[in-house]
Formats: sequence, structure tokens, C-alpha cells
Amino acid sequence: MSIGIQKALIVEDNDCFRELIKIVLNSLGVTDIVEAANGRKAIEALKTFNPDLVIMDRTMVGMDGIECTGHIRSGAHGCNPATPIVMVSGHGGEDSIEDAVEAGVDVYLVKPISLKPLYTGILKALDRPQDRSICGSASSGVASCYA
Repeated sequence: MSIGIQKALIVEDNDCFRELIKIVLNSLGVTDIVEAANGRKAIEALKTFNPDLVIMDRTMVGMDGIECTGHIRSGAHGCNPATPIVMVSGHGGEDSIEDAVEAGVDVYLVKPISLKPLYTGILKALDRPQDRSICGSASSGVASCYA
């Protein structure tokens, strides 16, 4: 199955979870995947790589996902500020989701996560409204957040 994108950036400090995300993306036809272990490495990668989608952890050493999202949304370092961002985190409280929404995250998923919610979250991020003014929560465990 193809979702119409070719390039994705995975920003995750856990090697096993990065591999899981990569398997899901490959199954969706995404062939050009760059991996970064934290936000700083992601920003470096974004200087030369323009992904169609970013999937990012929230809590990482060096630069966390919230700060990295802010850099992307500001267009810093040549980043495309409209790139869809899926954040995956072990922090599921309303404050955590609200912080992510304010930073510009499109879809917020709470770990532990299985393949179906990850797949659904990716599709939601790619189908988000351009005005990014809606925030809701789906019963599937996918929090769709638009700042």
C-alpha cells in the first residue's frame, strides 16, 4: 500500500522503536528514510533532507521533540514549516499534549503503541487541515492535534 509520500525522517532515541516505525513506513511505500537519535541530529539532517513526514519522540537527550518541532515550524535552517509531524511519547497527560499542539505537532500518539494506531496517526497527519486549528482525540488512542 502506498500513501503517496516517499521521504520520512524518524527522530527517536530508541533503536528498536525506530526500527518499528521504519517497518511501518516501508509497508506504506515510503522508501527514503533518514533516522536521527535526537532533535539536534534531526535539525542537522533537515539541512540537506526535505521529508514529506516527520515522526518524532518527545523526550530525547540533546534536543527534545518539542524544541525540534519549534525549529521545524519556524522554518529555521531551511526546514519546511508545513511538514506534517507525528509525535510519539510516553507522556499522555493533557498538559503534554497541549505543549505539543502549541509547538506545532499535527498528531500526538501515546506509547506504548501498536502498529494500527501508528499507521492511523501517520494517515491523519498527512490528511490534516491546512489551517491546523482543530484538536481532538479519537477513540483509537490517536490524539489528533492541530495548533
